[in-house]
Formats: sequence, C-alpha cells, structure tokens
Amino acid sequence: MEERLVSAVDRVLVVDAGNTSVKFTAFEDESIVWVQRDECRLESAHFSPDRIYFASVRSKEQSALLHADIQAEYPNAHWSTLTSQAQACGVRNAYIEPARLGIDRWLGAVAAHHTAKGDVVVVDAGTAIKIDIVNRAGIHLGGYITPGLAMMEEALLSNTAKIRYGAHEVVAGSGLPDSTARAVTEGCHEMALGFLERIHRRYSDFKWVVTGGDAQRLLGLLGISLECQPNLVALGAKMVGDEQVRGNK
Repeated sequence: MEERLVSAVDRVLVVDAGNTSVKFTAFEDESIVWVQRDECRLESAHFSPDRIYFASVRSKEQSALLHADIQAEYPNAHWSTLTSQAQACGVRNAYIEPARLGIDRWLGAVAAHHTAKGDVVVVDAGTAIKIDIVNRAGIHLGGYITPGLAMMEEALLSNTAKIRYGAHEVVAGSGLPDSTARAVTEGCHEMALGFLERIHRRYSDFKWVVTGGDAQRLLGLLGISLECQPNLVALGAKMVGDEQVRGNK
C-alpha cells in the first residue's frame, strides 16, 4: 500500500523560479490558499510561512538575489533549497548525475507519479516544452526538452534577416499560411504538435498529466485525454520538501 505523504509543516511557501517568471504558491497543510506570479508582497501581511521551499532553474547569481529578496520579506521562515535527487517520495531519477535534471522537471515527475498512480507522461509546456516519463513503479525513464512556441519564433526571427512581421499581422486564418506572420506562428505550432503526436504514439496507454501555459491547448488539438494540473511543480515541491523536513527531524 502506498504511504500517505503527510505534511511536515503547517504553512509553506513554494517559490518556483522559472526562466521567465517566478511563481509563489502558499500552502496551509495540504491545501493551496493562494498562487501569485512575480510578486508575493501583496499577500505577505496575511500569510506568514513556517518554511519556504525554493526551486530555481536560474543561475546561481540570479537565484541568490531572489533568495535575498524573499528572505527579507519573510525573515522568520526556515529556508529549504530543493535540488534534484537520486530518489524522493517513491520516485527514482533516471539521470546518472541526478542533480543535472532540471528541478522543475524532477518536481513535476514526483507530483505526476502520485497524481496518476500508474504509468504517466508529464508535459510542461511553457518557455520550453518538457516531457518526462515515469512508470507505475516510480521509475523515471527519462524525457525530452524542446523549445516552446515563443522560443521557436524568437529563434527564427533573431537568426534571419528578412523574416519580419509585426504583432498586428498575427491573425487567424484557414488553409496554408498566406503571410509571413502566419507562416512562422503556424509553422512553429505544427512543429510542436508533431513532436507531441510522436510521443503520444509511443505512450498512448500512459496517463498524461500536463502543466504550463501552452500544454492544454496543444494537446487538446490532438484529442489526447489528459489531466491538467497548473500547480504541478508546486505540489511536487511540497512533497519533496516535506519529506526532507521529516527526514531531518
């Protein structure tokens, strides 16, 4: 029987520092009480965390600056920096060097394993599209990273001299793209869909758990049955952080 993951701390603030934004998720026991992006001060007067779980894919320098700002806001909270491990919460990391797996991918894999309770494909579609595969035994089998929609467009525009268009030119259309704007945006869209469709053919019998701004829209177009969990990384951080706190007691 699977062990129930009981909260080790009453009030926790999870800080998920991604490449383009910072997401703050406040927990009381196992319940999420608020979620905000890029600014936690608005709620600070009403929430005083016992502990902060910090997960960052940013550079050491950027992470240190963010750490200092948040700790100044909540000086009495204990701080835990989460890193990818060989094993946590019943999930085993596929990487030979576990710390090289992005912490957001690791936490998403942990949370999805407990959400799906079986073989699971984890899709996080934001700045990058990240896929991780975890079997029902909690073995992380590996995964993929590809540029997200916006990143693909930016790479194309920054590396070509004559592909240019304004935001007002990006309009919906039918049939083959008949403008540069449509050619780029719809071309990148088709590339992402093709990638996801190939993965689905290989793992169609797995449950799909998705997060990130573009995930539900892309997979919906493919007709893939899925569970959307916008707070997947935060849920994984809560599980892993609590396990570390219990182990240190």
